[in-house]
Amino acid sequence: MVKTGQEIEGIIKQYTAKLIELGIRVERVILFGSYANGHPREDSDIDLIVVSKDFERMNIREKLEILGIASARIMQPIQAKGYTPREMGSKQKDPFLIEVLEHSKIAA
Repeated sequence: MVKTGQEIEGIIKQYTAKLIELGIRVERVILFGSYANGHPREDSDIDLIVVSKDFERMNIREKLEILGIASARIMQPIQAKGYTPREMGSKQKDPFLIEVLEHSKIAA
């Protein structure tokens, strides 16, 4: 079943709290994808960008691992990508990030 906006907000709060428990100081969470553009389907996952300085000390595998652990612990279909504040503020953002930021919503 497609989740309501209120349900998505609650899930994002749970996810953020779980990341904090895992030692990630979350600065911002950005919702993108089908839930951000208002066209989710029953099989849609929740696409998030998590911004934290703590990702500066991690490689891609470590970021994906901790983001996945948090998702598994709250048992929600979250697909998250981790970025540092520096990556978010870079004038040479990667094309994926540019596209996502044009069609996203700040969630936390």
